[in-house]
Amino acid sequence: MKILWLCNCPLTDADTGGTGTWLGAMARGLLDSGAVELGIIAFGQEKQFTRRDYRQVKQWLVPAGIALGRDGLPPASVVKSIVTAAKEFSPDLVHVWGTETFWGLLSARGLLTYPSLLLLQGLSGQIAKVFHGGLTLPEQLRCIGIKEMLKRRTMHAHRRAFASRGLLEAEMIRKHRFVDAQSLWGASHVRAINPKACLFSVDLPLRPPFYNAGAWQSLGRPTLFCTAAYTSPFKGLHVAVRALALLRKRIPDVHLRVAGAHQRGGIRQDGYMRWINRMTRQLGVADAIEWLGPLNAEQIVKELQTAAAIVIPTFVETYCVALAEAMIIGTPVVASYAGGIPSLGEDEKSCLFFPPGDEAMCAYQLERVLTDEALAQRLSRESRKIAAVRNDLQRIVQRQLDIYRQMVETN
Repeated sequence: MKILWLCNCPLTDADTGGTGTWLGAMARGLLDSGAVELGIIAFGQEKQFTRRDYRQVKQWLVPAGIALGRDGLPPASVVKSIVTAAKEFSPDLVHVWGTETFWGLLSARGLLTYPSLLLLQGLSGQIAKVFHGGLTLPEQLRCIGIKEMLKRRTMHAHRRAFASRGLLEAEMIRKHRFVDAQSLWGASHVRAINPKACLFSVDLPLRPPFYNAGAWQSLGRPTLFCTAAYTSPFKGLHVAVRALALLRKRIPDVHLRVAGAHQRGGIRQDGYMRWINRMTRQLGVADAIEWLGPLNAEQIVKELQTAAAIVIPTFVETYCVALAEAMIIGTPVVASYAGGIPSLGEDEKSCLFFPPGDEAMCAYQLERVLTDEALAQRLSRESRKIAAVRNDLQRIVQRQLDIYRQMVETN
């Protein structure tokens, strides 16, 4: 089968981290099966549309950050180049990895006429509803810094952008026959928009270091780990900080290690992070937080192996790769009961949940893990048992191949 991927990240030998980390693992698995010839059109750092193959994969790169028109599409010349590349590759079907940019509009509007599978990778319309992460209006105003004033891009403007993308996202879902919803939560929103959609669900493969890593072992240190791909309030970093402040009253030596490109110098710093930094000082926990910056897979594995628990305070999530990564290592998880997260873990069995935005419950659940060794060990064992099956690479690749075959046979 000839499969054309439309995605945000090209295939490279580098571990870029951030979003789309599963693409390389899925590509390798499909290629190793011998059943797929893969082509990719993705965003790259080139200044113009460029052919740049990766090993046996035919790959075309669209300039990252290209301006989109009011119709949600890039300039006509770029669309023409994409259509031409697709025609040259002549796929049996197209796999659209995500609804957060224009890829799905190409198939939704008939610009690409091949059978198409649309995968949800975050629902922008739903993110817009919780974008402010429970912050009060005064708190939102305190998040307006120099960067926001210079670029005229306040938190409210970002929320409106997500809401606008949500309209295009709904168009994609409405006009695609085949949709990979990833979770029950995702499936419910697809059904609300397109009741006739043929729904699939494929778990996401993880990067090799997570499969090769040793299991978590309790070190007896009150170290917490948190990772967030975006510096946005809907990811809930402020909830983790507030929970830490509450927890420190009962466990004075607890500290939090945060991964992600959150801290920046000078006017590049987001107003939201400036506000969080002020809050850490006001709450007296600035010395209990270490900002790690972006981490690659091996570094994340090390953090998960040495942390007493990982906290995932997000307000919305379609799948949550961070949770899947923690569970395969066996790190005890304390996560918000948000979006698709409950499809991955079971409360009191493989992880502990708290309501989104509830720092008191978050702190309490973390305290339970830190003070109850039997509970921590049980959560670790059960999460590894679930993840060993769910994120088994061979099973995932076979499931993806079965879906591709079903779509080709149906059409």
